[in-house]
Amino acid sequence: MVVQNAVIVRNAVKRYGTENQILNGLNLTVPKGCIYGLLGSSGCGKTTLLSTVVGVRKLDSGDIWVLGGKPGTENSGIPGPRVGYMPQDVSLVQEFSVIGAFYFFGRINGLDDYTIEERFVLLKDLLQLPTRNRLIKHLSGGQQRRVSFGAALLHKPELLILDEPTVGLDPVLRDNIWNYLVKITREEDITVIITTHYIEEAKQADKIGLMRGGLLLAESSPNDLLERFQTDSLEEAFLQLSQMQNDHRTIPSIGINDISMDSLYNDCPTKSHWQLRSSRKKKCQALLVKNMLQFVRHPGGVLFSLVLPVLQMILFFYAIGRDPKGLSLSIINDEAHNCDYGRYRGNITYDENDLTCSFVDISCKFIHGINSSVFKKEYYDTFDEAVREIPRVKSAGTVQFHKNFSYSLEDRILNFIDMVDEFIVSSQIVVTLYSPDRQIALFTQKQLQDSFSDVYEEIMKECRISPKYIRTPIRYEEAIYGTNDQSYVSFVYPAFMLSTLFVLATSISSSIIITDRNSGVWDRALVQGVTTNEILVTHLISQLMIIVIQVSTALCICFLHFEVECKGSMTAVIWLTLLEGICGMMFGFLISVLFTSHTLVNYASSGSFYPLILLCGIIWPIEGIPKFLRWFSLFLPLTIPGNSLRGILQKGNTVDEPEVYIGFIIVTVWIASLVLICLYQLKTK
Repeated sequence: MVVQNAVIVRNAVKRYGTENQILNGLNLTVPKGCIYGLLGSSGCGKTTLLSTVVGVRKLDSGDIWVLGGKPGTENSGIPGPRVGYMPQDVSLVQEFSVIGAFYFFGRINGLDDYTIEERFVLLKDLLQLPTRNRLIKHLSGGQQRRVSFGAALLHKPELLILDEPTVGLDPVLRDNIWNYLVKITREEDITVIITTHYIEEAKQADKIGLMRGGLLLAESSPNDLLERFQTDSLEEAFLQLSQMQNDHRTIPSIGINDISMDSLYNDCPTKSHWQLRSSRKKKCQALLVKNMLQFVRHPGGVLFSLVLPVLQMILFFYAIGRDPKGLSLSIINDEAHNCDYGRYRGNITYDENDLTCSFVDISCKFIHGINSSVFKKEYYDTFDEAVREIPRVKSAGTVQFHKNFSYSLEDRILNFIDMVDEFIVSSQIVVTLYSPDRQIALFTQKQLQDSFSDVYEEIMKECRISPKYIRTPIRYEEAIYGTNDQSYVSFVYPAFMLSTLFVLATSISSSIIITDRNSGVWDRALVQGVTTNEILVTHLISQLMIIVIQVSTALCICFLHFEVECKGSMTAVIWLTLLEGICGMMFGFLISVLFTSHTLVNYASSGSFYPLILLCGIIWPIEGIPKFLRWFSLFLPLTIPGNSLRGILQKGNTVDEPEVYIGFIIVTVWIASLVLICLYQLKTK
């Protein structure tokens, strides 16, 4: 009678790329209810072989049967609860407590909480586990490996795969573990595949396989191998086999291919004897709990996710768009210097008989009209002196009045038709801007223009002349949207708010998924039957809750604290900002799927930030971008949605207007595209 076999591998071939062949026609047979020791050096293909056994990877060619079915096929139960897997790395969520790790793996394997507690008590004594409430990240390496081992044993799988389980354990505990493995294989018919670099330790296995260079050199019981090579050391037997392989000598068949494929297939147990024990609901609940614990037990993540958006919005409204204060302005007044003496300086006298005006040092009136809260006035005797002092006082510019400014201005007002060129020049206020900062220069120019125009209109009124005669022949009506003196912040803040939510969501989602993948938790969950779709959906849900909080706080700061006006639908504003956050989240997921290290993820997320900001019209209107870049800009997830939000807030546009609904369409298409690309990439990997 042929003994039932738990794992059957025939002619297995696996390559990474075109030249890197990991498995080279490997054959392996693991009888049911035994301990199978898989021995081999690092890089020989053990981990790749085990990943195909548990269904995480597929062979390029060859056959593999596990517990009566092909891994990864429908109703095979593999990946799933039928397998217990302890990888070589710890592969635990660092923010879990010891009992939390057991609850996570127990729930995704379909155990109820009572059973989890019951099994934890047993395994705690066996493995000498730390106290239940200690966090994984506070445990030593050996303690973490014991917790990882316990998580693999928790649900009593039919097939238990242990990759270096006894590394870092003291000899007494190691012996207890081996005794326990022998017990469960004898009493519960559980099959154990164990890899170890302690070759002599493998003598306790029922059967061992010696693996090298993608091939199984020998597969037999330890005693048979020792007898065949007439040695007392498994290490010596392995050495002889390795030398025979290096010398290209024929290696005698030791336990390999002794059984026909027909008998193996016929003897495989049918799938009717077992039942799936893990529901999608339980797995998703366990994943959601994991995601939230990872978030709340990481103070830096909480600070970054919830405090940083608030801080950024507050800093934006306080730092951007406000009028500069305390600018230095150099004044050269050849008429009355600093106007600090003489009570009639700046005085205007109107003669009702002659209908004429006379001025006394009228330059002082213009100087007093300059806003003292904006400009700090510095007086100089000559223009050259003012220029020399620019580096010291950091002047924004100079304002110069000629010596006969008052007399020339009188003539300009009363005799403007026949006025001589000399008086035209001397009646002008000469302004020279020095600031290399364009914003400061434009602001200074506008402030002086407005203040001098106001003073000039006041002078005209005192001279009984209508101010309209001195204005340019242009009349500006009230703006249809906004005001004639629209601030820069009103242009920037709609797109800035969207970009803040987008970038933060990208950073958070990319870091969380890459952490799961690099820690091994992702692959370990896949072995237990969790699908990539379930992982992605639960991350979407948990991140969505964070995004809702971020959007809520950002909108409250804008509309309640800074009293930003919303002329359109607040519902449309909420939905658009929420969709933009989701889009950023999906972009972060895609980055974490495409790259395998935190460094590359950080480069990708931060590197994509600047093109988005520069091209989406936040800093400067897209009309100023060259045409070949403008079309690219229009398809970015922030450009048109930013204009849509600006239209809702400032124009009162509704969702049925093209300026608004096109923004919704673009961000929705981005989200759908990113989801599909993520799913495709996850399936191909």
